[in-house]
Amino acid sequence: MQRLTIFFPVWALLASILAVYFPAPLSELKPGIVPLLGLVMFCMGLSLTLNDFTRALRRRGVILLGLCLQFLLMPLLAWGLASVLQLSLMLTVGLVLVGTCPGGTASNVICYLSGGDTALSISLTTFSTLASVILTPLLTYLYVGQQIPVPVVDMLWSIARIILLPVTFGLLLNHYLGTRLWVLRGVFPLLSVLAIVLIIAIIVALNHQHLAELAVPLMLAVILHNLLGLTLAYVICRTLRLDEAT
Repeated sequence: MQRLTIFFPVWALLASILAVYFPAPLSELKPGIVPLLGLVMFCMGLSLTLNDFTRALRRRGVILLGLCLQFLLMPLLAWGLASVLQLSLMLTVGLVLVGTCPGGTASNVICYLSGGDTALSISLTTFSTLASVILTPLLTYLYVGQQIPVPVVDMLWSIARIILLPVTFGLLLNHYLGTRLWVLRGVFPLLSVLAIVLIIAIIVALNHQHLAELAVPLMLAVILHNLLGLTLAYVICRTLRLDEAT
């Protein structure tokens, strides 16, 4: 099962190709996206303990560093790439908005599958979402002079029902029934992979008509934004002598 999990990028790519050529049946599964995300977070909770979160929340310096990388590094990279690649104002605003948005469920999934500090990742998602209520519109306005509405209540409800509640339920189940679930522990990562691959396929299917319209500079900007963000953040953390899982 671990081998199947390792090939997650391959399954995601194959699912995306399938969604482009057969979008109709996958598009009909759109209502399943939120439950699937909840399932993924529940599986993560089953692999965590209360001590994991206690330890993560005690690391205030690491959480602060994560927030700084999220809201200082990523918007700056987005604005710089948009300027270098001479993107239109609309695309520049979109890219900067991506850079100023908080981390989400997908980041938690990738951290979980790659053996990172999942409790820290979920904690960062929670804190960055709370901070984004103020920082996302402020940074977007500072970089591109555009004001954007922030649906605060919807964001908080979303993080509660998609992340916090499923993770808490899984964590409590692991706390009280952990020994009985031991034989199934290897299944949870694979179940998470299948769920997230299906989510990717659904999203690609819903947007397949727009994929052909994407300009090469925009695709390049998105790839570089992720690549530079991940690389620079990794280098900074290693320079500060943080451990590999962090």
